[in-house]
Amino acid sequence: MITIEHDRDNYLVCRVSGRLTEADYEAAVPEIENELLLRDDSLRLMIVLEDFRGWDIAALWEDLKFDVRHAGDFGRIAVLGDSKLEKWGTTLSKPFLGSEMRYFDLKARAAARAWLSEGRAQQPAAPS
Repeated sequence: MITIEHDRDNYLVCRVSGRLTEADYEAAVPEIENELLLRDDSLRLMIVLEDFRGWDIAALWEDLKFDVRHAGDFGRIAVLGDSKLEKWGTTLSKPFLGSEMRYFDLKARAAARAWLSEGRAQQPAAPS
């Protein structure tokens, strides 16, 4: 399952759990692509892997097509997980997306948030 949240710090959070199917991509990709269209700057992502168990073959194909279609469209991508395999997968994904990606342990969410926010213009404070 892929759940998308809009973070107050101006990036998307994609929560990924279980074994991904083609239907998961069919539901999530249009929302991500719409967000890409609405941005004046590059879209930054936080991908949170929680009990992630991989992809079925159709979902893996959708993931690869998405990565190639949107190579260079994203800013920083923080991947949070809890296994060496997830860390290794993040490293393998870098060439396909052409984005700056970094793996963080699930417990390091604050560090991932700080890294995603680096180099971004600060939003003006709301008038009181």
